[in-house]
Amino acid sequence: MTDLFREVEEDLRREQFSKLWEKYGIYVIGAAVSIVLIVAAIVGWRAWSHSKTVEASAAYEALVVEMANMDPAESAAAFDEFADRASGGYRIMARLAQADRLLAAGDSEGALAAYEAVANDGRAPQIVRGMATVKAGLLLVDTLSLDDMRARVAPINREASPWRSNARELIALAAIREGKWAEADANAKLIIADQDTPAGLRDRSHVIQALAAPHLPREVAPVTDAAPAEETAAEPADEAEAPAETE
Repeated sequence: MTDLFREVEEDLRREQFSKLWEKYGIYVIGAAVSIVLIVAAIVGWRAWSHSKTVEASAAYEALVVEMANMDPAESAAAFDEFADRASGGYRIMARLAQADRLLAAGDSEGALAAYEAVANDGRAPQIVRGMATVKAGLLLVDTLSLDDMRARVAPINREASPWRSNARELIALAAIREGKWAEADANAKLIIADQDTPAGLRDRSHVIQALAAPHLPREVAPVTDAAPAEETAAEPADEAEAPAETE
């Protein structure tokens, strides 16, 4: 009897499965095909992306070798062309190399434009954008107003930024140029107090403090009432007793 019930139950399951497959089988096949296609697309994209990265790496390395002994202006133009057609990190590296070559060629305005292109590139890593901001600020520190310098370095003048001490140095230098010695000294103190500040930058901050010191108000020591001097009046000498008269 038990075997009979088992056979009936299995027949019912097969019949139920057959009905479900007739109703939803096409969707199951479609889902399976979709998964296969998605996996194939991901694998293909990764392979293509890797091949493009390898190509870009080889092309950039070849360009660096070729430009090593070239005239700075010509090599800057070559890196500019490479950056226009490259993507990802190699585009950013080429733009930074272009800026360095332009500086070597004496074209500070062109170098500034290249650094700003990296600083404003939302696809570039934050640490690289910060470095470009610092390099651009160094090119402008002799001409930019203190307010403009504060605004320019604001994105990197925060505790979470690894470039915060560099930003404060730029503000201090701009403050010195405008005679704002107290602000220059305050930023130098922040740099020195920061344990993550590189040694060279800390040394420059001590120089800024030394330059600012003669222009800062001197602290006047508070005047305290002196304790009244104790009167040490000399007591009159005891008069010698006159000798008794003898009759």
